[in-house]
Parts: sequence; C-alpha cells; structure tokens
Amino acid sequence: DMHRLMRELSGGWRMRAELARLLLLRPDLLLLDEPTNHLDLATREALSMALNEFEGTVMLVSHDRALLRAVCDEFWMVGRGKVEPFDGDLDDYQRYLLEESKRLREEARNKPAVSASTDADTPAVTEVPVVEASRPAPTATPGLSSAEQRKLDAQRRQQLAAQTRPLRKELENIEQRMPVLEAEKTGLEDRLSTALPATEIAEAGRRLKALSEELSQLEERWLELSEALQQTQ
Repeated sequence: DMHRLMRELSGGWRMRAELARLLLLRPDLLLLDEPTNHLDLATREALSMALNEFEGTVMLVSHDRALLRAVCDEFWMVGRGKVEPFDGDLDDYQRYLLEESKRLREEARNKPAVSASTDADTPAVTEVPVVEASRPAPTATPGLSSAEQRKLDAQRRQQLAAQTRPLRKELENIEQRMPVLEAEKTGLEDRLSTALPATEIAEAGRRLKALSEELSQLEERWLELSEALQQTQ
C-alpha cells in the first residue's frame, strides 16, 4: 500500500494520508472541515490524540460530538450572518439550541395561519412530529413506609425508562445516520468540484439537495428528542 497512488485509495485512506501529511509538516495552524468523515472508530480516536498533542492552533468544523468534546477548548457560533464566540461547552450549546427551538416554535404558533398554496411547483414541507415525555413526580406518598416508598420510586424509574427508551433509541439512530449523510454530502461536493458530464452533474446536484433536506429534518428531530428527554431529567 505504501507504493499505491492516492487516486487508487479509498476515501478513508486518502483522509488518513492527508492528515498524516499535514501533521508531518508541523504547521502552526490546522483548518479542518469534518475531519472524521470516512474514518473508522480507531482512526477517529487516533486523530483525537494527535490533535490534543498538536502544539499549534486547531480550528475545525464537525458534527462529531465525541471529537468536539475531546479536542475543543472554545466554541464559536455561526448564525444570523455573524460569527461570534460561544460562552459555554457542548452541553451549554445543546441547551441553547433547545431554547432557540422552543422560541422559534412559539413564534410560529403565534403567527397567523397562511393558506396552503396550490402551486404544483411549490415544494412540500414535511412536518416533524413533536415528541413529549413527562417525568413521574418523585414526591413522597403519605402512609407508605420507607421500604414501600423506595419500591414505588423504583417502579416510577422503570416507568420513566420504558417511556423514554424509544426516544433514546431514535436519538441514537439519528446520531449514527447524520455522519453517514455528511460523508456522502462531502463526497458529492468533491465530485462536483471536478469536471463531470452534464448528466452526472444534474444527478449529483439532485442527490445533494436531497441530502441537505434530510440532514435539516434530522437536526430538527434531534433537537425535539433532546428537548423531550431533557424534560424528564
């Protein structure tokens, strides 16, 4: 494999080779865009270790929360036409997203309803169902002994676990699905940056649009699931 050409390697091995080349150059600054795309778990862990040992500055964009938690000291938020420091860690950012999602839904509910368009060219909007989960109140029940109260509390915890299990499973599936879509999206963007026949450009463009829409829906669903689970804590 040491003598194979780069174009003969898979996406994962090309990414490994590029990262190794960058680190051997010993630069002062690394700019990384989704660096864990195409990498297996072992290589992702090796990348985290290498970045933590890197003595320069690392700026990266990633949906890989494990990498962000392991590597990043500061977070910057890009949105509303601005780039600004975010005062907090990844958990604080998740809470911010949940609050922002609530605010936007409240604004949408308070707006007057708009009549549906009959234009055939108007794209359909897929509504993401809102999930709800409630936490049983851990209040003491009058007339119960300590042992009976502990038993009742255990039953409540089991009830809560059963209630939230489907939500956690769906959240886990989304977190596994999103990096796969991001990797495919990156691959398509790379293809579109090269010379392609017109038919392939059109096909890749349609797929890229579909991926972007699915990612947007998954991110919205992830926020709703996270909010529902947070309410049970």
